[in-house]
Amino acid sequence: MRGKDLKRMVLLSVFPALRQLPRAEWDQALKQARETNFDTIEWIGVLADIAFVTYLLRFDVDQGAAVSLPVRYFIQFLAAVPLLALVVGPFYLRRTRRGLDQEIERRQGPGPSDPQG
Repeated sequence: MRGKDLKRMVLLSVFPALRQLPRAEWDQALKQARETNFDTIEWIGVLADIAFVTYLLRFDVDQGAAVSLPVRYFIQFLAAVPLLALVVGPFYLRRTRRGLDQEIERRQGPGPSDPQG
């Protein structure tokens, strides 16, 4: 039971909009939200951050000669994973929050201030 409570607390702190949906619908709503396409700002941010992390992980000629190629790639991979999560993660979070807002709006239908509703 504690694991479910912890998951619920984390989800609500990361995605406050979930409070608008019944608990039983959270997983499906988040799944749909994660399928939302990136907008232009998010794409630019992701690409720029990938380029930035690539720049940070370059090896100098002296370092390259001291370490074999497979070891160098392994070290770069170990360094890249947390760096990418740190700098690109916010864009994925933004996309999921935006998708969740769209999914909630779709499930609840047009609001009273919507001229089409």
